[in-house]
Amino acid sequence: MSHPVKSAASSAPIAWTPLLFIASYHLALFIALPLYLMWQTPGASLLVGALVLMAGSLLSITAGYHRLYAHRTYRVRKPVEAVLLFFGTLAVQGSVLRWAHDHRLHHRYLDSEKDPYDTPQGFWHSHILWIFKDRGDIDERYLKDLMANRWLVFQHRYYGLLMALANIVAVAVLAWITGDVLGAVVIGFLFRLFMVHHSTWFINSLAHMWGSKPYSTEHSAVNNFILALLTYGEGYHNFHHTFAGDYRNGVRWYQFDPPKYLIWLMSKLGLAWDLKRTDPLMIEKRLVQADRKFLMEHLNRLRDIDASAFAAAVEAMAEKLSAKIVAAKAEMDRYRSLDRRSHREEIRLLRSRLRAIKQEITHDLRTWRKLYYLILELEPAY
Repeated sequence: MSHPVKSAASSAPIAWTPLLFIASYHLALFIALPLYLMWQTPGASLLVGALVLMAGSLLSITAGYHRLYAHRTYRVRKPVEAVLLFFGTLAVQGSVLRWAHDHRLHHRYLDSEKDPYDTPQGFWHSHILWIFKDRGDIDERYLKDLMANRWLVFQHRYYGLLMALANIVAVAVLAWITGDVLGAVVIGFLFRLFMVHHSTWFINSLAHMWGSKPYSTEHSAVNNFILALLTYGEGYHNFHHTFAGDYRNGVRWYQFDPPKYLIWLMSKLGLAWDLKRTDPLMIEKRLVQADRKFLMEHLNRLRDIDASAFAAAVEAMAEKLSAKIVAAKAEMDRYRSLDRRSHREEIRLLRSRLRAIKQEITHDLRTWRKLYYLILELEPAY
């Protein structure tokens, strides 16, 4: 009789410190919160203060731990880094080095047992249970860039003390402002920690299970607007795993992504620079490739009709669009590289060619979308 093979994560020893801490504060919250609400009503200043601490913690994880450190998608000045590190430490999610190490492994080994979050093991494992497995020391090979930052090395070395001090200071200040010591502990610490933790953990769990895959179907990450609301913009996870080097997750102007707005604003104020963006043409090309794969899979499920003509049209149109997008990217790169003063005539010709190519791509995209919806109307035989 065969037995399922256990992954390395499932056979790892238990990490007792995070297990006892997370279990303890959950238990304390479930007991203390109802009792506190029975005795008194939280004041407006307490709720606003707790919300500020929660927003600061979440933004420091998303804009700081994730996009600044794990992916290096932009750079900031030291005062901004200090604020991000304080609130990131306040979030109680480990040091930057530990967090970035696990996250870089997640991207490198996504959907395999080498992925610390190991999505194939199910919701609860990727949401929280993976934290209770001893993952050993960090492998500095994955952190050579971050190890050069003395602040991050200091935070990692003294993380336990710094985490405790940051939360004591935050709760003490909140208690002093509101005059509600118990409320500061229950709402400002326990409830805030609960919300920040589960919001972040949803990215490892639900953001790989519930949503759409417009940019790539080759990995489990999905886009989900509701998760974007819950996680401060991290819900556009299919885009992120397809273009991890982009400082944005919600690449469309209407997509809710607070870290994107914060990073952009800081760049305008001179507090951040070197913002990494994926070229819009490459995003469009990836969308065409994802649509092509989806349409071919849909056509392969058609049993009662001859889909060969549709398949040929999809392949031809996708190839034509991809070639034009690549050509446009080459022309755009050439245009950006030219000196405006010494190549005026070439720049004028390039602008003209780029306008013509853009018009052709726009026309072909309209044709592509018509073909896309026409094929989707064909009912597959299950």
